[in-house]
Amino acid sequence: MSVVYVLSKNGNPLMPCKSARARHLLDAGEAKVKCVGPFTIQLTRETTEGTQPVTVGVDLGANHVGVAAVGNGKVLYQGQVALRIDIHKRMKTRAMYRRSRRSRKCRYRSPRFNNRAASRRKGRLPPSIKSRSDTTVKVVNRIASFLPVSDIRVEVAKFDTQAMRRGYRPPNWAYQRGELYGEENVKMYVRARDKYTCQYCMEIMPKRLEVDHIIPKSRGGSTTQDNLVVSCHDCNQRKGKMTATEFGRPEIQGRVKKSLKHAAYTQLGKTATLQGLADISPVNETYGYITKVDRQRMGLPKTHYFDAVAIAAQGKQVEALGRYEEMKAVSRGARQQRGGRHSQMVARLPYEVFGYRMWDKVRLPSGITGFVGARRKSGSFKIKGISGEVIGNVSHKKLRLIGRASTLCSSFIATEIL
Repeated sequence: MSVVYVLSKNGNPLMPCKSARARHLLDAGEAKVKCVGPFTIQLTRETTEGTQPVTVGVDLGANHVGVAAVGNGKVLYQGQVALRIDIHKRMKTRAMYRRSRRSRKCRYRSPRFNNRAASRRKGRLPPSIKSRSDTTVKVVNRIASFLPVSDIRVEVAKFDTQAMRRGYRPPNWAYQRGELYGEENVKMYVRARDKYTCQYCMEIMPKRLEVDHIIPKSRGGSTTQDNLVVSCHDCNQRKGKMTATEFGRPEIQGRVKKSLKHAAYTQLGKTATLQGLADISPVNETYGYITKVDRQRMGLPKTHYFDAVAIAAQGKQVEALGRYEEMKAVSRGARQQRGGRHSQMVARLPYEVFGYRMWDKVRLPSGITGFVGARRKSGSFKIKGISGEVIGNVSHKKLRLIGRASTLCSSFIATEIL
């Protein structure tokens, strides 16, 4: 089923129609194209604005969020968005440039130490978490711009990380006494736990006793005690940036427990996300075990957007769509204003190169749709897909602009079931 979204003459969202009906309205001059992705038309004549209830389902996640809209026994929209996971790394890079400028005594704003009020204010979220929350609200608000949303159902979860790590729910007093209770620091705890013995060569009390990351930090390893192990200097140097399995000790890597950082990300931004969604429409909460049962009853595979369909439909059989919208949150491209060897010089690229901006949606001569991933003065642009894969290098003269860049790239893809 292919749907076209409809806006009234005043810009209010109406119930969608079939593509044949939309084509008739456009040919008769009773409507005009408002947006290409998703395809939306706006009526040019007055009409009644009667609508049916439309429920939006939201499947929250740390890296991906699924969304779907169900109304009148049909799936009216379904999609998923890949959230930004590069903000923390970019902020560390920015701090490195800033400190480097100060150490070189370049022209810069002098350091101030009484401007920390913003980081201590009540309700503040870390930038990486705030980006996830804001993107979720932005996507739902976008759906509400072309569908008459009556209510929103959100799958939430309460993570007891102490119980998840231990495998059982500890007594109340035990929450104040974690695994490091009574220890001076993490490294001292790891040394005592491993009895001051290198876990790779089993040398007892080596001359240079070090603490090594089983999974290196450069490869996503954490600094928790589960990912740390005692090592002598020689073994640590030989291991380098390899994991314990690559170093020939898979039994040591088996000690690493599953990271709970994704659960923490979802938990931290949950309240802000619910508050933002409540400004769009009334919000109701549901839970993951309910979603799983409803999705299996509906016969849908496990994906983020099908989870959102099950949340919105509440387990009722609905007529599915043959495609979903794949979205990706990207930066505005204006973060780095100064950098490089001469950091006192502005290093920002031109806003437009040959009339194109970063992340503009374009169509290639072969008919493939992609996004401008890199621009060159020679006019040869690197075109990327929605997942970041390189499609090819194409001259700007052969590209056709479909949509201007925004912080949300999107492309429609066929679903796993038709």
